[in-house]
Amino acid sequence: MRAQVHEEAENEPVTIVRKGIDKEIDVINVDLLESEAKTRLSEAVYVFIANGAGGQWTLHENLRAFNDYVFTPHRMGGVVRDKIDTSITILGETLPHPILISPMGSHALVHPEGEVATAEGAARSGTLLCVSSASTRSLEDIAKASSGPKWFQMYLNVDMGLSRELLQRVRPAGFKAVILTVDAIGQGSSDEYVRLGRARPWLPYGNFPTGSANAFKTDLSWADLEFTRNASGLPVVVKGITRAEDAAAAVKAGASVIQVSNHGGRALDGTPASITVLPKIADALQGDTPIIMDSGIRRGMDVVKALALGANAVAVGRPVWWALTLGGAGGISGLMAYFHRELVNTMLHCGVDKIAALGHEHVERVSR
Repeated sequence: MRAQVHEEAENEPVTIVRKGIDKEIDVINVDLLESEAKTRLSEAVYVFIANGAGGQWTLHENLRAFNDYVFTPHRMGGVVRDKIDTSITILGETLPHPILISPMGSHALVHPEGEVATAEGAARSGTLLCVSSASTRSLEDIAKASSGPKWFQMYLNVDMGLSRELLQRVRPAGFKAVILTVDAIGQGSSDEYVRLGRARPWLPYGNFPTGSANAFKTDLSWADLEFTRNASGLPVVVKGITRAEDAAAAVKAGASVIQVSNHGGRALDGTPASITVLPKIADALQGDTPIIMDSGIRRGMDVVKALALGANAVAVGRPVWWALTLGGAGGISGLMAYFHRELVNTMLHCGVDKIAALGHEHVERVSR
């Protein structure tokens, strides 16, 4: 492999970054993508990424619960496939489609360039990239790799001075919002990952001088939202909401966007699927505050169901890992092309030609 040398200031160490794969991939579905990626990863790394907390009930429920809803297509509406508009605008950013890349740490577990490769792939497809504060590359390096829209996700540190210093770097680097994750207040590991001795390689965090973030703050309150907004000077997305009253409280405290999420089933097992709690949260907010939903998105059909039930956009997590493993930046852009292709096809069959036209009338909950 070729080595890429980043020039540094005089007397500073030079960082050598190995170039990894960059190959456009044609995604048939995410299950096949995951199966192929599994063959390229160590057992511990695969289990760390793929599994959820505890017995993984919530992880599986995130996927199953989409089957609680069926489409009710409108026919004979004269919709032209090539004229379907999938664009959205959120926090002033106009995006080609409503499918975001969810923040996840340690991308270098599967690709030597880590989040830089993810950023390059996101930029190629126009996807909004959400970068984790637990990334293996620095937020500045990641921002330089992407000309596209970017938000930064924050785990507040017990050392609030350290949190403030990090938040003050976000806006100058070109990020347009901060995502405050509020549900990762305890380490969730699957039984299988524990059995393997939590054996994935430890990678230093690129955003912290020592490579370690010390400890994440667990005693979160709405005052932390105000701190995040003031320290960064940016709008705040609150991620990890599963109750309507918490969504309303977040908005009252100053949240600009609500992200309905159970952390992909990685934080607390036994919680309902995101798609299950989404309608109540959407009803509580009455369209006044944008909603993003994550956890369980695997097909364009899932995207349409989430949008019809009140989300303005969705965020994708584990599929990004598999695409990054197999294609690097090209894998990310290929994955986004797959989701967009299925999104357009589903909208066509539902009889809608723009995202804003999707609503409750396009889905129905089935009794079992």
